[in-house]
Amino acid sequence: MKNLRAWIGQLYAREGFRGPVMTLLSGTAVTFVISYLALPVITRLFTTQAFGISDYFVTIVSILTGLAALRYDDAVMLPESDKRARTVLWLVGILTIGVTVIVAVASIWSREISSLLRAPEEIAPWLWLVAPVLLLIRFGKLAEAWLTRKRAFRTITGAEATNKIAVISSRIGFGAGTAFGAGGLIGGFIAGQALGAAYFAAALLRRTRTPGVRRPSMGELRSVARRYRRFPLYAAPSALLNTVLGRLPVLLLPVYLGWDVTGLYGRAFAALAIPLSLIGTAVAQVFFVDGTMAHRENRLAGFTENVHARLVMIGMFPCMLLVAAGPELFAFFFGANWRAAGVYEQYLACWFFLSAVASPLTRLFDILELQRPELGISIGSFLLLAAALAWGGTTGNVLLTMGLMACAGAFARIFQIAVMLKFAKVSLRRAGSAYIRYALIALPPVACVWLIRGIFPAWAVALTAIMAGVAYFGFVVWRERMWPGVKGTPGTSQSDENEK
Repeated sequence: MKNLRAWIGQLYAREGFRGPVMTLLSGTAVTFVISYLALPVITRLFTTQAFGISDYFVTIVSILTGLAALRYDDAVMLPESDKRARTVLWLVGILTIGVTVIVAVASIWSREISSLLRAPEEIAPWLWLVAPVLLLIRFGKLAEAWLTRKRAFRTITGAEATNKIAVISSRIGFGAGTAFGAGGLIGGFIAGQALGAAYFAAALLRRTRTPGVRRPSMGELRSVARRYRRFPLYAAPSALLNTVLGRLPVLLLPVYLGWDVTGLYGRAFAALAIPLSLIGTAVAQVFFVDGTMAHRENRLAGFTENVHARLVMIGMFPCMLLVAAGPELFAFFFGANWRAAGVYEQYLACWFFLSAVASPLTRLFDILELQRPELGISIGSFLLLAAALAWGGTTGNVLLTMGLMACAGAFARIFQIAVMLKFAKVSLRRAGSAYIRYALIALPPVACVWLIRGIFPAWAVALTAIMAGVAYFGFVVWRERMWPGVKGTPGTSQSDENEK
């Protein structure tokens, strides 16, 4: 028991890279399990159209969330003194309030805005809720930025768990009355943001009550605004385009193919991209803090290479599994009505996987203060995906549209990953070997699932998929000795040794 406690203590150490990531991933794992246990219930309570409308609403909020503070919140990590970092926080808060007021006034013309976006009219009645939800999320993000700087990762985990559990429980509660429709899904989302923001706000107040701290002057606010002007000039447009890039199908699919296809796409997105993005968010939060330090100490290359390999390791198996047996797994877990979403997943899985690998690594642009090339890549990726969507959408062929989107999105992400790794001075050959290595490891268990689909009942396919996942992750953890206190083992880079 003593050895076990020591092992757990090392695994969740407050310092280094592994401990904070494991802390964040522990909360992510709990909410992930709860979310997936609840998803088969929720998909049976709401229609595909309701999901389509809800996903559209969440997409609008997500796009505005990335724009509201002009990305100045990312600059909270960079000042060496807490005093200057607090000044950045004040600037972020002022910008957030200003943008929220503008959105609130604009919502008066919700039907005109809906028409301008060429969105179906069903979304218009919900647009007035965008401003209050935006305010809740942005102040939660503000608190999260400060807590990340202070390495309060356990508090962040608690807030995120509160958010997700509130969303799930509220949606199930609202779904019990079928009259709610899309309103039940939107209401559950709002409830989660409100409780998560409250949790973050309480934690922020506890940690910022320092005697003698005063409100920054206008001169100090202007000073930090000028010092970190690259964030609004380059990082903010880039973040906006990246957010739109991930959500562009939700914006355009209703225009070309209707709400039902949008809802099916949303569940395909939720099945792989969302859980991988939860892991990516946990990695990105720690990567930004420790990556900044690694850059100062001239060890960013090894650190980045190791993080990239771990992201590939996590995402490779679920990607290959859903390509092999997506329709069968979707029909079993979510209901027969959602089998088409599994077919979509077979087309989209590689794009979602590459996006999950790329997303945390985009912090390299902030660490290296290279926001201008980030903006250029984002513009090119956006135009490529928009062209693919428009081309496919005008044909009316759903599967062609999914295929074109997947090809465009995957190509854009591959290019983005390659550029980021080159900026970090990581060997592309060594980085590329991670994809080959983990694909070969995942191939035997995935092949077992692929061989029995269509022969055995759906429950047998699902059970085999679970066993295959245990086999894959168990093997890679054993092979690469991914626990504290073991050095010089396969797959352990120099950055691992430095972190220990």
